[in-house]
Amino acid sequence: MKKIPLQVILHVKEPSVVALTVGDSVQLDRLTPTPRGHVAERCGDLLRPGVTTRSLDQGFYCFRTLSEAHLRVVHGGVGTTVTTNDKDIWPDPQAEAPPPGVPAKGDEPHGQAPRLTVE
Repeated sequence: MKKIPLQVILHVKEPSVVALTVGDSVQLDRLTPTPRGHVAERCGDLLRPGVTTRSLDQGFYCFRTLSEAHLRVVHGGVGTTVTTNDKDIWPDPQAEAPPPGVPAKGDEPHGQAPRLTVE
């Protein structure tokens, strides 16, 4: 079965340190508010497969992955939002998740999405 990207938004509520384990190279972006919505800006180098520890300032961050991922909050406060809808622009991080059963947009067939575990 085809894999579909997992889109993860991190809401860092206070300066925090996180350990992120991924199986593929991942770009972590910071979502910066603008008058037209949020814009993704690169936040450091690519995260390589394995465990990477990052210090994050307060704000919203996002990444996409095709592999299973694990987030461990070393200290601080971090919330997560996970979606598999990869055909839209980045979602508004302050908006609520769509209700269950809302179909994903785009022309790709449904596939298998990886999981994110958080501790």
